[in-house]
Amino acid sequence: MKKIILLLLILSNLQLQAKKRALIIAVGDYPKESGWGSISSLNDVPLVKNSLLKNGFLEEDITVLTDANADKKGILEALTKLQSKIVKGDIIMIHYSGHGQQIFDDNGDEIDGKDEAIVPYDAYARYSDNYKGENHFRDDEIGNVITSFRNKLGKSGQLLMLLDSCHSGSATRGTGEKTRGGEPTFAPVGWKEKDLINQKGSAMFEKAAIDKDAAPFVMITGASADELNYEYEGFGSLSYAFSKAMTDLGTDFSYRQLFSKITTNMNVITPKQTPTIEGDVDYKLFKGEYVAQQTYYEINKIAKPDILQINAGKLNGLFDKTTVFILPAGTSKVDKSKVITTGTITNAGFSSATIKLDSALPDENQKKYWIFVDKLSYGDIALKVYLEPSVTDPVAKEGVSSFLSKNNIGEIVADSKSSDIVISRGKSEYVLSSSHGEETIDKIASTRGSNDVEIINQKIFNYAQGKYLKDLSLKNYNYEFEFKLLPVEYNKDTNTAGELKPENSFYNSSGTFEVNTKDSFVVLQVTNKSERPIYFSIIEINSKGEINPFMPNGNCTLNNNERKLEPGKTMIFKDCVYSFGPPYERLILKGFATSTPINFQPTVQARGAGSRGVGENPLENFIQQSYAHSRGAEANSPSEKIDGFSAEFVYEIVK
Repeated sequence: MKKIILLLLILSNLQLQAKKRALIIAVGDYPKESGWGSISSLNDVPLVKNSLLKNGFLEEDITVLTDANADKKGILEALTKLQSKIVKGDIIMIHYSGHGQQIFDDNGDEIDGKDEAIVPYDAYARYSDNYKGENHFRDDEIGNVITSFRNKLGKSGQLLMLLDSCHSGSATRGTGEKTRGGEPTFAPVGWKEKDLINQKGSAMFEKAAIDKDAAPFVMITGASADELNYEYEGFGSLSYAFSKAMTDLGTDFSYRQLFSKITTNMNVITPKQTPTIEGDVDYKLFKGEYVAQQTYYEINKIAKPDILQINAGKLNGLFDKTTVFILPAGTSKVDKSKVITTGTITNAGFSSATIKLDSALPDENQKKYWIFVDKLSYGDIALKVYLEPSVTDPVAKEGVSSFLSKNNIGEIVADSKSSDIVISRGKSEYVLSSSHGEETIDKIASTRGSNDVEIINQKIFNYAQGKYLKDLSLKNYNYEFEFKLLPVEYNKDTNTAGELKPENSFYNSSGTFEVNTKDSFVVLQVTNKSERPIYFSIIEINSKGEINPFMPNGNCTLNNNERKLEPGKTMIFKDCVYSFGPPYERLILKGFATSTPINFQPTVQARGAGSRGVGENPLENFIQQSYAHSRGAEANSPSEKIDGFSAEFVYEIVK
């Protein structure tokens, strides 16, 4: 009898064991009578779901609710069902893709008189006698859901919520890009909003009273409260950036680090859009139980014994000539003694790729194998440029087209919706704008001559190279590292760093590290997370794509040995204190760690002038050769492969 009771207790404990559970809600095909346009929300589902499956979520613990099933009643029922299943210690993720809208405040708790709301399938875009907003899912209701979940999960659990929708916004420029929201505030005729200085942050997180032992909570949104949320390549921009970040992440990351990666990705695809993060951002991803699983890809099809197809491509940083290992399914990290065979990507598409193997697989059961990256190739700098009708000068048109073609870095396209950059002409200047988010990149005073073309081409190349480097992801975990900026006291009399300030004192309400031009001083911290020595170097990429050395730089000339970190070591470089000046913009710091010394400083400062000759590291060669393209020189395609680890840090300079 005792054995039976003991067995029952064990089985009971197993049933109550903490789990990872998720609810994915996607509404794209709204009824025509609702006033909402159709969007591509359903494309987000596999992106998000696959990211979760690779991080310990089981198929049976992921609920997907789409379109007509995701009306307000359906969403509430799904949330209630999910809450009934959870036990203390569970990890819960709730993802929403669909329209969002601001709606008049119905209880007087909003300073601006507006609630934020997500838009279920049965919610209408406009106020009427027959519909007064009862099916909108207001932030007050979301706050209550969050509170009830956190209280039940307890301090050992965790709740993550992602909202890929607009929260407010005005009409688009008419480019035809899909946005998630954009309708005016939902309100009765004659309603007036309260005056309010523009606030940063999502405004979706209602800070309701919770138990003292409630679970940590994080909310990530695709746009600030006053912004539109653009789609990108048929996906929600946040869903895309989240999926890419989860693919690129190393091990043992916090939500703040996850958000930094998301911000980096979105800075490339929708630079005018500001994602936000709120809550307990310094907790470890998924309760610190993130599995140290090296990134892998499953085989979609074995076309021939030596030809494979995978559902991953350029979106995942996989380009032609990337080499791969094939190992048994279930492998957590590449062990060369267990490699079954090797191969090379011969045809990389946006989300798929073909691999030619060096030897045939033992059998054709595709579930037996996982694909791991050996060495990434450079990929390609491919910029799509649209010339607006206002650009009439044939010299400028031919000059830009010839530059792109000759240097193999892009092409002129006939549709602005498929472009990366738009060039227009005003009365006395050319204007270069980002196609995604409508951000002005640069302006060039026009003299109607060949000099105009040279300057435009230089600006195009700067942007193309910056975009490429922002998106470049190197993930050899043998060189894994991370870095960040730390606020510090500064003694102007002695020009030395003092005590460190609280790290969160420089993060704004949107979760962005923010510095001003008056009294912000920071130092750099670098950590080697690998099991071997690394050399690191960091560059800064501004909104125009221009590259500047960050560490080392002209004022902080560390030699190779001073930038060598032993395994597990963390260094704070207090001898190099950074201050900031205009222009006011968001910048990306891109860091690289490799097995050999790497130093971008001479290359970047000389802008390819060749003062050092060819660098010893492929990354140095790439940037140096890239700068040689800027004046129309013949482009060379480097044959070397980049090996190492890359990391990013985003910060913003404000007044």
